[in-house]
Amino acid sequence: DPTSHREPASVICAVLALAGDTVVACGALSPVVGHLGDGELKRMYVRPAYRRHGLGRRIAARIIEQARTLGYRRVVLSTYISSLDARNLYQSLGFRAIGPFKETRLMDLMFMGKALESRVTHEDVSDVSASVNGWSSVVRRPSSVVFKVSGSDLDDPAFSQRLAELIATQAKGGARPILVHGGGKEITDLLGVLKIESHFIEGLRVTDGPTRDVALMVLSGLANKRMVAHMLTAGATAVGLSGVDGALVRVARINPELQYVGKPTAVNTDLLRQLLDQRIVPVINPMSIDDNNEICNVNADHVAGAIAAALDATMLTFITNVPGVLDRNKSLIPDLQSQQTQTLISDGTISGGMIPKVRTCLEALGAGVKQVRITNLAGVADNTGTVFGL
Repeated sequence: DPTSHREPASVICAVLALAGDTVVACGALSPVVGHLGDGELKRMYVRPAYRRHGLGRRIAARIIEQARTLGYRRVVLSTYISSLDARNLYQSLGFRAIGPFKETRLMDLMFMGKALESRVTHEDVSDVSASVNGWSSVVRRPSSVVFKVSGSDLDDPAFSQRLAELIATQAKGGARPILVHGGGKEITDLLGVLKIESHFIEGLRVTDGPTRDVALMVLSGLANKRMVAHMLTAGATAVGLSGVDGALVRVARINPELQYVGKPTAVNTDLLRQLLDQRIVPVINPMSIDDNNEICNVNADHVAGAIAAALDATMLTFITNVPGVLDRNKSLIPDLQSQQTQTLISDGTISGGMIPKVRTCLEALGAGVKQVRITNLAGVADNTGTVFGL
């Protein structure tokens, strides 16, 4: 019993992944001496030829479940600060930074932990002090991860279902995902059917009353509920919302000429946290509300950025049709800083349709989001893409 006063030194398990008779990936769980109730996830390794197929995630998830079965209260691990892929993987599985649970002389090492039973009963996001057999630690409410996907991608039922499966897997693994979606193409199609003419100012759709109502019908109705249905099919508990519901997203009007078009000014984080604490996946469309309680159309990228910043999310991921930013040799650039990004735009490495995608990421960083990623569905599965930081 890992929670008893006896050190569970004999409780050790290992998980192996085989290709034929060859071990291609592994991971292990062992008790942490001196910290009763803690099991250490260690010896995680995937052979290079078998990486980017989700093996590491599956092994880690299996070990977490085994730790729960064996009665451990928490799974802890150590990883290198410089290993961004490993950190992102563990964060997506619900691990958060903790104090050291063992001595080390390595300067580039960080410690992470995942509680297997909730010890946080407060509704706020402050740190809560906990104690296990006299040893103090700090338990922080897990951070969220925010995904944004365009409505044109969701036109494909196979794409939508695969996305739902990937997000559901993260939710089941302990992450707290939020999905923000658009629906521009279907809005344009319905406006055409209803013979409502569209006007644009500097690329932005003028949203008068009838146009706003069509956007509301498409985004809060068809697009949102269809995506919720995909999430339910994938086994996740999902709730569809707009920025109007519960005054989730408050906005200010951008320009009188654009009429009912706004930009986020506030997010109701209490509502989101209540849903996330109940392991519910919020599926959010960008229709929002201003201070006069008028419904406004809002860019979904801006809504995703505002939510990620307000919740202090670990990562905001923009899901596109490309794996990320590519260099001149067409190889993926795994991470970029703001200044590097501007240089790549100037020298033509980043060009064409990638420029607005990248600028959206930089805008999100400027709004306070810690890390922003561009990737595609495969990248969501493999935890790859281009990650932007300040």
